[in-house]
Amino acid sequence: MLMSNELDLFTSAGNHGETRRILYLDTETTGVDTETSQICEVAFLLSTYNGFSRVPDQDIELIELVLPQDPIPPEASAVHHITDSMLEGKPSIESISDSISELIGKADFICAHNLPFDLGILTRQLPEVFSGITPDMRLDSLRLSRHIWPSIPSHALQVLRYRFGLDSIISGNAHRAMFDTKLVRALVEFIIEQHMTKSKNWKELVEFTQSSLEIMIFSFGKYRGKLVEDIVAQDEDYIRWLLRQQWVPDDYPDLYHTLLRKTGSKGSGK
Repeated sequence: MLMSNELDLFTSAGNHGETRRILYLDTETTGVDTETSQICEVAFLLSTYNGFSRVPDQDIELIELVLPQDPIPPEASAVHHITDSMLEGKPSIESISDSISELIGKADFICAHNLPFDLGILTRQLPEVFSGITPDMRLDSLRLSRHIWPSIPSHALQVLRYRFGLDSIISGNAHRAMFDTKLVRALVEFIIEQHMTKSKNWKELVEFTQSSLEIMIFSFGKYRGKLVEDIVAQDEDYIRWLLRQQWVPDDYPDLYHTLLRKTGSKGSGK
């Protein structure tokens, strides 16, 4: 386990204010199912900010390969290049929970790219550490990017890396936990530095990120891949049926709110 300070020079936002600590994180796992996948590498990067300006020399890092209970499938190794032989003698995720909990206790906000995925697995494996993270602490950089650039074809972290040149000062290997953690921080800071959001502080940024998104294309059902706007105009019965289904606001809240806006409806059963 490595915990260290690192010099960072993000000061161009020039936004001074209250001090906040953001805990950026990433996990590498044995799969993509949050119900069954296990962590094989974890990285945390705690950064301190005055307003939106990062304070130099205040970073704290924790990065650790951890031994899952089951072998890593080759399909997962092909993504992050972590193999079973690399994990021989490594600690379990439970054995480093105290160090992780210490960082969680210092953080005002938790940030990752597709945060629900990482948080889902972390909460399942370390419930005593992560179950107390409230919604108002959660900053999802994937959702933030979808708000900022609704029309670009992909919001995958590595795609954003190349689209905006986010890796110019980051060393290491892509798809490894600390590299991707620093990439998440670079993405969030790039958005702030370029004044792409009207948020005045971290709390407002979280609220903006959690506000409903405009969904352009259906991702399921008989109209999968079709424009939502077209289907609203062409198949009113189907749209009314969708708005009466409780699983739509539960499982697809952004689509639900998009349909409400486009139809002028007041919600389920209306």
